[in-house]
This record gives sequence, structure tokens and C-alpha cells, in this order.
Amino acid sequence: MKIVCRILPFVMLVTFATSSYAGQQEDLMKLKNTTIDLINALVKEGVLSASRAKTLIADAERKAETEFKEKEKKEAEGTRDVVRIPYVPKFVRDKIREQVRSGLRKDVVADVMARAKKERWGIPGALPDWTRRFKLKGDFRLRFEGDYFSPDNNPTAYYDWQTINEKGGLFKAGNKVYLNTVKNVNRLRIRMRLGIDAKIANNFKAGIRLATGNPKDPVSTNQTLGQYAQRYNLSIDQAYLKYDYINPEGYPSMTLLGGRMPNPWFSTDLVYDHDLNFEGLASQFRFGLPGNHNVPEQDKRLRSLFLTLGAFPVQQTSRYTDKWLFGAQFGTDLKFEDQSHFQFAVAYYDYKNIQAVPNDYGSVESDWSAPRFMQKGNTTARISNDVNELNKNPRLVGLASKFKILNLTTKYDYAGFAPVHLMLTADYAKNLGFNQQEVNRLNGSNIKDQTTAYRVKFTLGRPGIKKHGDWQVYFGWRYVERDAVLDAFTDSDFHLGGTNAKGWVVGSKFGLTKNTWTEVRWLSADEITGPLLGIDILQVDLNTRF
Repeated sequence: MKIVCRILPFVMLVTFATSSYAGQQEDLMKLKNTTIDLINALVKEGVLSASRAKTLIADAERKAETEFKEKEKKEAEGTRDVVRIPYVPKFVRDKIREQVRSGLRKDVVADVMARAKKERWGIPGALPDWTRRFKLKGDFRLRFEGDYFSPDNNPTAYYDWQTINEKGGLFKAGNKVYLNTVKNVNRLRIRMRLGIDAKIANNFKAGIRLATGNPKDPVSTNQTLGQYAQRYNLSIDQAYLKYDYINPEGYPSMTLLGGRMPNPWFSTDLVYDHDLNFEGLASQFRFGLPGNHNVPEQDKRLRSLFLTLGAFPVQQTSRYTDKWLFGAQFGTDLKFEDQSHFQFAVAYYDYKNIQAVPNDYGSVESDWSAPRFMQKGNTTARISNDVNELNKNPRLVGLASKFKILNLTTKYDYAGFAPVHLMLTADYAKNLGFNQQEVNRLNGSNIKDQTTAYRVKFTLGRPGIKKHGDWQVYFGWRYVERDAVLDAFTDSDFHLGGTNAKGWVVGSKFGLTKNTWTEVRWLSADEITGPLLGIDILQVDLNTRF
């Protein structure tokens, strides 16, 4: 029995080993044969009976078979999470990739956009602080212009006083001594303006704008094409500082400006051309008025009175008397519940030292009083008094009259047919500085008082052209006597600039696409007094802003 007890554990170990390596057929056969031979040897030695040996072998095989099946089952369950990937051809992989990309594109884009928003990719808060302080803006205009003169005009009736002053006299001006009054001109012109608003601090900013055009012409930014491919001038058109005081109601009740600034006045081009900028200091104060509580909050600032003050050096030198413009304007600004809008203002513009001062004989001391820019129309007076000079051939001329202009301006925008608006604009100007006796002394002729100007304009359509389909038509009439306003600063298109003109303007605008529109205008004007000067002008514009 001792031998049996020693042999049985060995038999069981062999049986377990057999079951553990059941997957390996060669080892299984070797172990099985060895075990059976060992049991047979024990039977021959009389240690085991034949029946007992048979029972042991049967039990061992049964246990081995049971353990083998359990192991097989466990291995099968353990391989369920294993993915066996066969070889996939490249064109199949590409097809799968394309399908996956297409199916997940929207989800991926949404996830990326959400992450970009969360992490502030590419937005001002994620950029350096200085980049958030600048705002770029601009506009571009392409124009065809035809200037057509009456065949009855006199070719030698109107002097070009601007050229005469620049050249140093009538004789030196040569064939440019007279304005063109007979030869029709067709030309292409462009205007480009590029501006930057820079925020310095809360309510405090700087404005800078560049523009095309002749730097010596303050009332036009047009650049005529056809300069033999020469490059164009690009000048500083605006450069100013602006401060707004925001009152508790949320709108600016005080605005201060300094530098070369946009027109601070409520005005039309009767007194000041739309392209004219002002150099100096200006301030505007608004005083709120009680009104209808149904008016939106953002429009409450339009129910107000306003006062605008300005002081602008027109011409300054280090040695001679300076020329200044001082102005004041008081008005009202009302917006009604139906979004109709009414504006009215009265202004007084006082030009200091603008009048010509004749030189003493042989002197040039008063040459400073000659204007640096003139268009045409104002009564002139000789400044130079050179040796052998006559009134008919002056070297230098200036303005015979003083200019102290009373200006009344009103605009009513009726919105009762919205989105179509009916707009009426009216403007009146009177030069209170004209002194007939003084003007006659300086000019040497009997000059009558011609100091009144007015302008009316009717407009039907959208208030602003912003998108495709927006439209506007308008008709206007104006009458500008010789010394009513300063000819240097009034509209440069009507009658080709200046004063002493009457006539009408008709035109239309149509939106082509967002911020792009076309405009067609016809301007027809004649002289009020003096030799015949009839001028018709056609302008066809393509405008865009950005």
C-alpha cells in the first residue's frame, strides 16, 4: 500500500500534466504511453490488481477530458475581445477613410468650433491688446465724368485766378490764364479713401485717413486717370483726436475734436463741399429733450438740442497775419415715433483776415493776404503793387469782401411710407460781411451786393444704399450769388466749382450688392451775372465701401 500511495500522486500529476498540454498531440501520446506502461508494471509486480489499474486509467482519462474541455471553453471566451485584422488593400482603406470622414465631418467641425470658442482661437480676446484697438475702413469710387460747355460761352471771359497767383501774374500764366469754358472734356476718375480708427482709452480715439487727389485742392479727392502711368498722390486727409463724454443716459453729451477732422457742422455742400475737412478745434454739446417714451433707447439722443463751436486756422505763417475761421451753430435734432427725423440749425461762420490787403508801392509785405486756394466767382482785388504794374495785369489777387456767413439748414426725413422715405433738405446762406463801399474801393469797379445763396433738394427712396435693390432718386435746385459764400470751400462739382451759379441737379442711386451701388447725376448750371457760362456735367459712378 505504501508503494501505491507513492505512485498515485505521481499518476495524478502525470494526468494533470497530460490535460494541461492536451493541445500538443506529441507530448500527450508520450505521457499517456508512459503512464499506462507504469501501471502495467505495477500490476505485474502485484502491487495493483488488474481491475484497480483499469479503474485508475479510466478515471485519469475522464478527468483529463473534463479539464481539457474546460480549458478550451475558457480560451474561447478569452478570445472574444481580440480583433483579428486581415490584410486590407489600399483602395479599400481609402474608401473606408472617405466614408468615415464624410460621416463624421459635421460632428468633428462642431467639436472643433466648440473648442475654438471655448479656447478663444483667433478672436480679439486671444490676440494682443493693441490689435483690438484698430478699426480699418475705406471706400472706393470709379467715375466717368463728362463736362459739356455751352457753344455760346466766351473763351476769354473768365480768368483762372488760382493759376495766375501760382505763376506770379497774368503774363507768366501764359495760355493758362483763362479757365476752360468751351472745350468739352470726358474723363475717368477714381477716389480712394482708407481710414483707421484707433481706440486709445474709453471714449477717446484717434482717427487717420489717407485719400487720393491733389494735395493742394481741399474740396476734391478725385484722381483723373491718364497720367502716362505715373503714380498717384496719396495724402493725409484726416488726422485728429476725439473724446466723447457719455452721460448717464448712454449717449455722448459732449464731443471734443482736435486736428484735421471731418466736417463738424450740420450742413450741405452749399457752404462746404462734402470732401472738405477742417483743421483746428471743435466741440459739440447735446442737451436732451423730453419726448415720447415709445422711441427706442438708441434713438433718445436724437431728441435733443445741440451747440457746436469751432476755431480753425485757415492760413498760418510765422511772420504775417494769420487767417482764421470761427464758427458757432445751434440746432435741434428730433426723431419721432414713426422714425421720421427732423433737424434744424442756425450757424454763423466768421472768417478773420480773409480780405485782400493791397501792398504799398513796391512792397510785398501784404502778399500773405492772397488765398492759397480759389475756385471762381468771388469778387477779387489786386494785392500786388509792383513797379509798372497795372490793374489789368496784377501779379497777385485776393478777395475783395469780408465773409461773415449766416447759415440756416434744415432736413426732414418722413418715414410714413417706410421702407421708402421722403426727404426734404433746404439750406440758406447770407454773407453779412459784404460792404459795398469797401469792396468797390478794393476792386476799382462798381460791384453790387450779391450775397445770397439757397439750395433745396427732394429725395425719394431709402435713406442709405446698403444692399441689392436699395434705391433713391433726387432732384435739387440751387442759387449761389457771387459773394454769398467763400468760393474756395463750396461744392466743386456744380458749375465746376465756385459761386455765381444757378441751376439744377437730378440723379439716382441703385444698390448692386452689399455695400456696392451705382449713381448717375446730371448737373446743369449757368452764371447769374457776367458773361455767359453754361456748363452741363454728367457723372456715372460705381461706389463701394468696406
